[in-house]
Amino acid sequence: MAERKTVLILRLEGPLQSWGENAKWDFRDSSTMPTKSGIVGLLGCAMGEERNSPMLVELAQSITVAVRADRPGVKFVDFQTVQGNPLRTADGGKRSNNTFLSPHAYLQDASFTIFIDTTPEWQQRIVSALENPKWCMYLGRKNCVPSRPILAERMEAADLMEALKEYPAAARAEKTMTYECEIPDSTAASIQRPDDLIGANRQFRLRRVWRGTVQRREEQNVSD
Repeated sequence: MAERKTVLILRLEGPLQSWGENAKWDFRDSSTMPTKSGIVGLLGCAMGEERNSPMLVELAQSITVAVRADRPGVKFVDFQTVQGNPLRTADGGKRSNNTFLSPHAYLQDASFTIFIDTTPEWQQRIVSALENPKWCMYLGRKNCVPSRPILAERMEAADLMEALKEYPAAARAEKTMTYECEIPDSTAASIQRPDDLIGANRQFRLRRVWRGTVQRREEQNVSD
């Protein structure tokens, strides 16, 4: 019989979410799934860690993550303006004007279930932080406030794939739910994500994940 492990489960829900993956300069994008760096940042807020803390790098390298999109949400773009005197260009020069348009992308009414595999020591630190967060947590960007507690529960499973297939779906979940998992899956496609934190000075490397779909079990669709 395969050895089973304890998987930590988070649920990310709110009116808005925004998980920047390739956001540079004026346009602030959002990935269709929570990024690993975003999840680490969320946990770092709960722990009270500064954004350049080396501990966040240690955390990122100590967890294996799977994300399931119970409700993928509806993407929209909010057109915001930024003012300053002076405003700078990417190369450090001055802009020709002091106001510019900065589109921000968001996901509306999305629900993501996060599955985390890590050591018992890190798991306890994460649980303690989520139960008694030191700072406010947010879903990617600071204006994206969670609408429910982040920590869901812990469950026993052989691995992350079993956990994401068996754990109950959120209310109003899609019948076919997309997932991304850091462990190989022969039935899923492999893609690269540029969101694996490796340096305290916001340095990242590519992370390989396997993307596939899983069917919602009708009897598992639960209301929170």
